[in-house]
Amino acid sequence: MTPDELADGLLAGTLPQSEWTHAGHVRATRTLVCRLGPDEALVAVRAAIPRRNEAHGVANSDTGGYHETLTVLHASAVADAVAHGCDADRAAAEVGRDLPDGLWTRTLIEAPRARRVWVEPDIARPAFPLIGA
Repeated sequence: MTPDELADGLLAGTLPQSEWTHAGHVRATRTLVCRLGPDEALVAVRAAIPRRNEAHGVANSDTGGYHETLTVLHASAVADAVAHGCDADRAAAEVGRDLPDGLWTRTLIEAPRARRVWVEPDIARPAFPLIGA
């Protein structure tokens, strides 16, 4: 799928499970950052991910589904990549799943509270500005 198709599918709640990979998430978010700007893209992603999960039978709970802290982190990293001229594929490569490593302890990032609300890193702050936090 193209980045536009990923973003449109995410917003519509029709994105197939097979496309909901980390790279797909980053590519869709990058498209939304380019369309809407960082702040509005975060608003859109915050609404779309739980809705998309529910449409595919994925519970948004204390142990799975939507994760606010990771969403803010990844959206912020994508916005920073866009600000530095990264295209969708490069952004997907640079904004890896291991991004929270070295910023949060596993105990804190896996805590139910971190899924529900933004939780400040307990090891180090990211090297890029955070949006919506």
